[in-house]
Amino acid sequence: MWRYLLKRMGLMIITFIITVFVIFVVIKLMPDNYIQRPFTDDTWYEVNAAREGWDKPIPVQFWLWVKNIFSTGSFGFSENLKRDVSDVYFSKIPATIRINFVPYFLSIPIAIVLGVVAALHKNKLADQIISVSIMIFISVPFFVVAVLAQFVFYFRLGWAPSLWVATSTEFLEKGMWYGLSTYILPVTVLTIASIPGFARSVRAELTEQITSEYMLLARSKGLSKNEAVYRHALKNALVPFLPSIFIGIIAIISGSIITERIFRVDGVGRIYLDAFNNRDYAMIMLVTTFSQFITLVSAIINDISYTIFDPRIRFGSGKLSW
Repeated sequence: MWRYLLKRMGLMIITFIITVFVIFVVIKLMPDNYIQRPFTDDTWYEVNAAREGWDKPIPVQFWLWVKNIFSTGSFGFSENLKRDVSDVYFSKIPATIRINFVPYFLSIPIAIVLGVVAALHKNKLADQIISVSIMIFISVPFFVVAVLAQFVFYFRLGWAPSLWVATSTEFLEKGMWYGLSTYILPVTVLTIASIPGFARSVRAELTEQITSEYMLLARSKGLSKNEAVYRHALKNALVPFLPSIFIGIIAIISGSIITERIFRVDGVGRIYLDAFNNRDYAMIMLVTTFSQFITLVSAIINDISYTIFDPRIRFGSGKLSW
């Protein structure tokens, strides 16, 4: 297993370096990618030009960029924000986590229950209702559900205290209860939006396990249907499902552009969109680099988690083996 992990980590590092360099070159070749010297007080320009090598070839700029990351933790200077992009970006991650973590963990047990109920009552009324609901919510874009929820619960019924989540200032001025109440609507919408994909996966896997030969053997040994399902089938059905939970947890850190835009969350997704709109190339570079790192780490964690949930799976000869 250690040999496999070392090989995967080596490949991850090589892939990461190559992709980051390609992204860096592409961003540097984009139009209007230069920092204009200000007419007055150009001290900051001289300092950052020397540190980041704005007047040097692209390979030299890339080397200085990497060197600054390891030496000072700086990912570049934003002309729009007049600040180091790493200070801005990493300060927004807590807001992204707050709006996404609760719905994510609420949706998992609900999805498992719905998936189990649908699989145990396949082709019956309960399965048809759950399956149709899943298809509807999967087919309808998330932003449509979010906007409709805002219209119904805020404009029509008046149940929601605000269209958007409360800022830190509003938490202090209007109180903790008001601030928390503004999260009810987005948390509910995000939970509903997350359930269908998980539930469909659990239903499909459990349906396949129920029709397997080992289930017939379990029943022939005297186990009831429910005992066979919950002791054997459900455990095996969750093996492909549970690793995706870890990937989802890590992906949350990358932010959600649509969610944060609709509910005005001052998080990572909003920064990503603003960076593209304002052509803030230093911020774009940081966001894409961090997202690439998260993606590669998620792939390794996904492979490792299989051995945790199913001891039968082992690593050997650079691949998974049973």
